[in-house]
Amino acid sequence: MRVAPLLAAFVTTMTTLSAQDIIYLKTGESLACRVDALTDNIVNFTLLSNAGTAGGSARRTVPAAQVDYVEFDFREGEAAFFERRNAATSEQLKSWWDYYFPHLHRPRSRAAAYGIAFAAALLRETPETAGERALSIFDRIIERAWSADDIALAKQGRLRTLMALGDLETATVEARLLASQTEDPGLLIEVNYLLATADFQKLKDLQEEHPRWEEDDEVRPERNEIYHRALDQFLWPHLFHATREEVAARGLAGAAGLYLFAGEIEAARARWDDLVHLYPDSTFATEAKTLLETHPSPTTAPTDTEP
Repeated sequence: MRVAPLLAAFVTTMTTLSAQDIIYLKTGESLACRVDALTDNIVNFTLLSNAGTAGGSARRTVPAAQVDYVEFDFREGEAAFFERRNAATSEQLKSWWDYYFPHLHRPRSRAAAYGIAFAAALLRETPETAGERALSIFDRIIERAWSADDIALAKQGRLRTLMALGDLETATVEARLLASQTEDPGLLIEVNYLLATADFQKLKDLQEEHPRWEEDDEVRPERNEIYHRALDQFLWPHLFHATREEVAARGLAGAAGLYLFAGEIEAARARWDDLVHLYPDSTFATEAKTLLETHPSPTTAPTDTEP
């Protein structure tokens, strides 16, 4: 089928159609319609009447090779849900993921967005039992999604899932590889934060296993290396991307937590103080104020004085 005659035949009808799905052709032309079936070979669609019904309307097929991409209209109630998908439950998201999954590899598809939200919800709700399923969803998106942005988000989700499953070694290796492959500051910030979080957990595990690490000539250098590496990674967005207030504040909060774990109260207080004054509108500011109150400076503690 040639595209030009197809459009010529329907151009008059299209001016009065009730717009739903839109087929964008490689010629630069488009068809407002209802997509009935979409495969890698063909697109079956219906040109709807003014009332938006199929009565008396034309049904046609166009080869998929002539289609640039298909923009699916939101289904009833979907638009509002899509906007708040990241706060939805896994049960609410599953049906939309299943519905759009066959179109995961297609340009402009919402499938990846739903899959990322679905996997994140699984990880948020039941990481112990649903972690493997979340990992599988992220992997499928990485393998099949059309959008580079979706793939990058899925890679971040995979790293978080690996950490939730306790596979810090794999998460660290993949995070460092991902950091070496991108110059996107947003992605680098997220990867560095994940690496910092993984190193913080390694530090906790190491000190739990070696409570007298300070006296161990072999363990002490390893502990200090992990500690300083995690600190640098937490502070990186504050030092180099301070205008990205939320992630910079998150990094300061992470650094303060690391200092607190190490018993360096003054350093922790300094980071909380920075957070409160530099990023007062961040979601971490309120907690930082509370922590400043509950962790007073040792140097200002009351002392006994002679009468």
